[in-house]
Amino acid sequence: MRDRTAEKVLRERARKLQALHIRLLFCPITQERWLTEADQVLHDFGLPTKFLDRIPDITTDQFKAESHGRRTLVERSVGKTFPETQQQLNAIQQALTFDDFICSEEFLNPKSGLPHSSGVGLGYENVSKYFFWLRQTMSLKALDCDIELRNKAYTEFATWLINEYKRPHDPFYDDFEGGLYWLQRPGQEKPVILLSDQFVVYTLNDPKTIEQLPQIGLTNLDDVEPPDWPDEPTLL
Repeated sequence: MRDRTAEKVLRERARKLQALHIRLLFCPITQERWLTEADQVLHDFGLPTKFLDRIPDITTDQFKAESHGRRTLVERSVGKTFPETQQQLNAIQQALTFDDFICSEEFLNPKSGLPHSSGVGLGYENVSKYFFWLRQTMSLKALDCDIELRNKAYTEFATWLINEYKRPHDPFYDDFEGGLYWLQRPGQEKPVILLSDQFVVYTLNDPKTIEQLPQIGLTNLDDVEPPDWPDEPTLL
């Protein structure tokens, strides 16, 4: 008879090991801590010290190359999608950095992004993770948010969403047919910014026109969130 309790313990330990391995691949802060206090890092992940030899040697050229390659792919995709947003971030004193994002729970949680447009599943789509992380961390839905940063991030993300819709895509992206809209300033009913699926930007001030936007099937970007991902029998 299968020992389901023992299987559960093994699966949970495997999940924790994989989570630590992924964090070491991407996050330089965790890499630095691992080199000086590996025992404490294992403890933080709920793993015993004896599991030290279960983690690859992060000082090898092979590991460094893999880590650099994986980080670079994410950095390029984010930078390509959000060039003006990142320029605005750089102009803000004590602004967020790419390392802040790639070490964040939002990046490392496979359920914190949208489905990959090709349908490969959860955890592979990083552009949306960046947007949701930035929106939350910089409080871009708050009344006192940085309006210029909000509108640059929203415009660039909406452009990306429409582009994903125009390609062969996961059904999730059907919500972006026609375009997306958002309040220029949170808490104010107008103006509303509309980015059509033809990539034309409109500034709307007529209340009747604004009221019709959800009725004709357009999506408010402030309402876009990661889907309610089901629990799946995977390590992560």
